[in-house]
Amino acid sequence: MQIILEVWVLLSIFILYWCNRERRRYLKERIGSKALMNIYAVGRNISFMLMKKKLRVKGDMNSIERGGILYSFHFGVWELMPRALKKLGYNLGIIVNRYSDDKKNITAFFFDKFLYWFRSFGDVKIFYKEDTMKMVNFIKNGGLLGVLVDGNTLYSKFEKAQKLSHLCNVALVPFVAYRKKGIGILEIGCDLDEVVEQRPFDYVWFYKSRTT
Repeated sequence: MQIILEVWVLLSIFILYWCNRERRRYLKERIGSKALMNIYAVGRNISFMLMKKKLRVKGDMNSIERGGILYSFHFGVWELMPRALKKLGYNLGIIVNRYSDDKKNITAFFFDKFLYWFRSFGDVKIFYKEDTMKMVNFIKNGGLLGVLVDGNTLYSKFEKAQKLSHLCNVALVPFVAYRKKGIGILEIGCDLDEVVEQRPFDYVWFYKSRTT
């Protein structure tokens, strides 16, 4: 089943890559001649996430004992972080986008529905960017909020996450989730720049902020 899913995902992502000339050009500007290696790595990561694989958690867990904000990039198998920490007893929430807000079509609508179902599995709380007070109350009640701070640059949304952490007076802690020899790993309190430098193809270099 895993092999079939991985083949299907890789085929789909390569087709989307070739059919979107603008995004293909954007990817090559970012990563150059190794764009196809990036597409391949991301495809394998997506299939890993869709299979809802387990993650081995390590790092500074004391920094999130009383809640806080966890931040990362569109890197590796990031979607599995909430589920992994939820299983350890943490109260997890994440900020997500509504794709149908920008694209009023049936495909975007059903894509939103699928992502909501996938991300909320296990009672993970879902917040949208306009839910500021809901997020503040969630964090102040000991919740852990996950955010992705990259866009057109790696840290384009970091300042917003930083302001929220100051408002709630909680720790702002980096995390990263990735595959290594078939095993899923979640690191808390890591050096994100160092991880991206070591594993550049795990970053979704063709990600582009929808606000520009």
